[in-house]
Amino acid sequence: MNTITTKQKNVIVGALFVFFSLAMGACASTAEIAGPAAAGLSNTETPTEAPAETPPTEIPTATPIPAATGHILFTSDRDGTNDLYLVSPDGADTTRLTFNAAVDESGAAQLSPDGTRIAFAATIGNNTDIYVVELASKAITRITDAQGRDSSPSWSPNGGQIVFESFRDGNLEIYAVNADGSNPTRLTNDPGGDSNPAWSPNSNDIIFSGSRFGNSDLSLTGPNGSFSTLTTNPGPDNNPAWSPDGSRIAYLEFTGDLANICIIGRDGLNQTCLTPNPAKYQTPAWSPDGNWIAAIEGTSIHIINVAGGPAQEISQAGIEPYGVPTWSTDGLRVAFQAYANGNMEIFQALLLTGEFTQVTSAAGIDAKPVWVSR
Repeated sequence: MNTITTKQKNVIVGALFVFFSLAMGACASTAEIAGPAAAGLSNTETPTEAPAETPPTEIPTATPIPAATGHILFTSDRDGTNDLYLVSPDGADTTRLTFNAAVDESGAAQLSPDGTRIAFAATIGNNTDIYVVELASKAITRITDAQGRDSSPSWSPNGGQIVFESFRDGNLEIYAVNADGSNPTRLTNDPGGDSNPAWSPNSNDIIFSGSRFGNSDLSLTGPNGSFSTLTTNPGPDNNPAWSPDGSRIAYLEFTGDLANICIIGRDGLNQTCLTPNPAKYQTPAWSPDGNWIAAIEGTSIHIINVAGGPAQEISQAGIEPYGVPTWSTDGLRVAFQAYANGNMEIFQALLLTGEFTQVTSAAGIDAKPVWVSR
């Protein structure tokens, strides 16, 4: 069954209240016009002063929900190798972006800040490197070329650099490279291993997960090699995600195999958990306005108000969401991958109604969706 959030119910109830109020107003106006005849005036009797005409009240129709716009980027092995594809939200138009790229499955591809390029990791010739594909021309540029696995790319705010994790020096560390492949620079150097880098959308701060103190914590670094630790919780802290304004970070705080969704300020203050109990939460994703977080738990998508309150669950029988949901640019929908009928496909959910819509339908695994505006 689909579950509609309390906020959504309030919106619907409010809309119905306005509708019926206007409708009742229309009925009252009609009664006023018919009043003189009901009072006993015949057709031949003419009142001394003609009543002013009352314009008919227009009963408003329900405001239609805007159609989904943009495209959904995803990976698929439908044609033999794991490649990048774009699909319209209704599934009617699918475009293949890469051919025989063997796109790495460890993380989603990343759209550049200007929306024109996509950075991704791919394994070609027994080595995993960072590549960039131009959306308009589909031209692909190899950005890194070193022995050892390079993965998890993230763009700088101006699109001029890409940060990534690399095993090229025998230990997992954070590196940065210019978007044209020049000047690769090592940003961290610790035997504990550093991973999952994410560049702040509005500054030079780079959040990552590091195990330098015997436990996975969240730390910040920058192109100049600066370093600071944000969390020191007893359990591992992983899967960080920046808020759209760069002021806060959402992450998973683990207790054993379960996790809470928590947020912390970029300054390391105001650490708080949004979920009351740990569960099988997967990586959180911020809404475009920064007021909500979507995360998959079990077979449901949880929509969590950052200001507080219980999570609202959206689910549908027979569909098992997985991975990281991605928000549409208008914040009305999330796209996600899900098992359905024995296959992994891309779906979208309309948050106002909780309705699930299947976007892709092809043999193979469709995964790692990213909603792009163009």
